[in-house]
Amino acid sequence: MTTAAHVPSEVETYLARVRAALADIPADERAELLEEVEASLHETASETGGSVAAQLGPPEDFAAELRSAAGLHPSTPLRMVGLRERFEGLASHPRVAATARFSRELAPIWWAARGYIVVAALALAAGASCSTSHGAVPRIGSAKLGAAAVLLAVLASVAVGIWSRRNTIARLPLTILNLVLLGAAIPVGIHLSHRSTQAVATRIVVQTAIVPGLAYNGAPVDNIYPYSRDGRLLHDVLLYTGAGTPLNISTTAYDPLRRILVTKAGNRVFNAFPVRYYEPGTRVVLRPNAGPKVKVPRIATAPLPVKGRR
Repeated sequence: MTTAAHVPSEVETYLARVRAALADIPADERAELLEEVEASLHETASETGGSVAAQLGPPEDFAAELRSAAGLHPSTPLRMVGLRERFEGLASHPRVAATARFSRELAPIWWAARGYIVVAALALAAGASCSTSHGAVPRIGSAKLGAAAVLLAVLASVAVGIWSRRNTIARLPLTILNLVLLGAAIPVGIHLSHRSTQAVATRIVVQTAIVPGLAYNGAPVDNIYPYSRDGRLLHDVLLYTGAGTPLNISTTAYDPLRRILVTKAGNRVFNAFPVRYYEPGTRVVLRPNAGPKVKVPRIATAPLPVKGRR
């Protein structure tokens, strides 16, 4: 009965490492290359008592000798490329580098905008309104305080931007902050665009109180003094509207001292001017020709013909 020879464990480990070093070679070529190596390793292990590495050297070096003897290309060690290395490789691209230089020149504009976005986003989150005259200025207590806050934020943002160019340690936190503020700029821009499209309409309603009796420009008129063209004060002049309605004064409240004309039918006439008043306890008008001081103009137009009394 024939028993297969057992390969020592060191030979198995050595072969595994050699096979791993030749992992970039196609499987059929690798199997053909290692076909005679296993027997040689077994023989070496038997002669040296199992110390294969002491005779042949490290497995990786032995694999390189096998590769060279077979005329194969040298192996390229595989390595994981980190995120930073990928980023550096991308940044070294000519187009990316040109874009970065252009962005650096425009950075001060972003610094100023960044300061405004900070204040506007905080005001929007707090539910603050904007100035009615300057819609882009948030009201922080008042429009003036809002404008002052925006100015201070812009100056601070520009100062931080200049400082960050000299201190590379702050670039990563500022990059994260810039990305956050870019996201905050979206709702701020939407809010400003809605304000610009909304028409601000103010409806002014003037409600004029109804003044009883006669009124001039909303002020009550308690008397009218008609004069003739030659400057004489006229008495008991009856005034009517264009519709024939009498222009009455105080037709509801009774004044016992007022001189009121009465018709033959006994009806009172309240549209006779000027209104005169009796002396208390009498039926006498003390100064019937009293009137305001007026300067009657000298009329050059010819008078209209006067019809006779009916």
